[in-house]
Amino acid sequence: MPEFNWINTVLGKLKTSLGGAYHAFDFAKYGTRYLGAFVYRFNRRFHLEALPLHLLVAAATTKPCPAGWLRQA
Repeated sequence: MPEFNWINTVLGKLKTSLGGAYHAFDFAKYGTRYLGAFVYRFNRRFHLEALPLHLLVAAATTKPCPAGWLRQA
């Protein structure tokens, strides 16, 4: 069944991404951020050439936030 191959591919990529990049960090504390980063990359996987430009625009147009507010998220 092709549906299961697709699901296995997504789960494998998620496991590799989280296990490899974030093995030294506290997943219980920062898990939502790690999953958010994975979802961002996964949703934009077909337009990789536009990713740096979108990131630059988002960084330039986002208002500054206090450090305490960032640590709460």
